Amino acid sequence: MAMSWPGAYWRMAVWHLAELRLYLPVLSAVLILQGAGFALGVGLLFGTMPQAAAIFLVTGAPVMNLITTGLIFEPQLVAEQRTRGTYEFLQSLPVPRSAAALAWYTVALGTALPAVILTLVAGVARYHLSLTVTPMVVPAMLLTCLTGVLLGLAIAHGITAPMAAELASTTLIFVMFGFSPVALPASQLPGWLAAVNQWLPFGSMATIVRAALVNGVASGVPRAYLVVAAWAAGSALVVAWAQGHRR
Repeated sequence: MAMSWPGAYWRMAVWHLAELRLYLPVLSAVLILQGAGFALGVGLLFGTMPQAAAIFLVTGAPVMNLITTGLIFEPQLVAEQRTRGTYEFLQSLPVPRSAAALAWYTVALGTALPAVILTLVAGVARYHLSLTVTPMVVPAMLLTCLTGVLLGLAIAHGITAPMAAELASTTLIFVMFGFSPVALPASQLPGWLAAVNQWLPFGSMATIVRAALVNGVASGVPRAYLVVAAWAAGSALVVAWAQGHRR
């Protein structure tokens, strides 16, 4: 018989923390190096970075922190479980799927937030920026991290071949870094690529986070929320289908 939802959520959160106790500190350090290193490293290409470019860079880097754990680490973790033969056992536990997913989301968010804070502090100090943090930073970051986690879960459970799942998640990270308006304006992209990105989640994630950190820089914020929420909902449906399909 399945346990209660709060009990299942708590036990799965404790399970993840115990299972990953040696990895999470390292992962948190990697996220700090990823975000702060990217924000500071790109600045080395310029003698003096324009203020507008610095704002886009510094407010876009935290988006990478927020989604990397869910989008990269989760597919790798599930791939390892499939390889070890523990995946089917974990899926057979009498735990509501939503509780298990929320438990992993909580762990991913807790891992990402220190990196987000340090990335912003490093970027603001390096480029002498002035941020205007609004209360909307809470839903913006929560939704961004949630969508990253759900995308990762959709890949991890929807693609049964471990190597293919890892390749798919890594490809999405490259798309985010190089071909999405996360750390640069969409106007810098080719027209066709900017149009495609209007329907992809990464640029919209950056839009809602940026709007919560700096006034007057981001546009189309309501639409961006809808795009990110739609990807979260679609990914959740894929996860539910993939897990139910294997029962």
